[in-house]
Amino acid sequence: MAYKPLHLTLVTPEKKLLTDVEVDEVFVPGYRGELNILPGHAPLMTTLSTGLLRYRLKGQSDLKTVVVSWGYAEVNPKGVLILAETAERAEDIDQERALAAWKLATERIDSGELDPETVAKYRRKLERADIRRSIAKGSQTTH
Repeated sequence: MAYKPLHLTLVTPEKKLLTDVEVDEVFVPGYRGELNILPGHAPLMTTLSTGLLRYRLKGQSDLKTVVVSWGYAEVNPKGVLILAETAERAEDIDQERALAAWKLATERIDSGELDPETVAKYRRKLERADIRRSIAKGSQTTH
C-alpha cells in the first residue's frame, strides 16, 4: 500500500519554524514518551513534554533537531502539526543564555522558599535549560 507523503508543520505563538515540510519520519517528545511518526500513521492527538523533536527531511539520512517545550502534536491524514509553547533549532540556541537559565532555575529550586506549584514550574525550566545546553554544545562541535 502506498502512503501519502508526510508533511510537518511546527509553530509557536511567536513564529512558524516549519510549514508543510515533506519528511520521511518525525520523532515527537510525547507526554508519555517518544513517538515515531511515519507515513500512514493512525490519527492521534497528544500533549508534548519538554524534549527533542527530531525529523528526517524527505530523501535525507540525517535527523534535524528542535528543542520544544510543552504543547500539542496532531497526526492527521495531511501530516503532523506541532503547536509548541517554545521551539528552538540547535543552531539558534544561545549557550550563555541557556546556562544562565539553568543557574537561575537551580538557585530558585534550591532556595526552599517556593510553593510546590512554583517548584514544578522551575523544574520544567531546569529540564528545558538542560536540553538546550546539551543541544547547543553538540551543534557547536559539528560546525
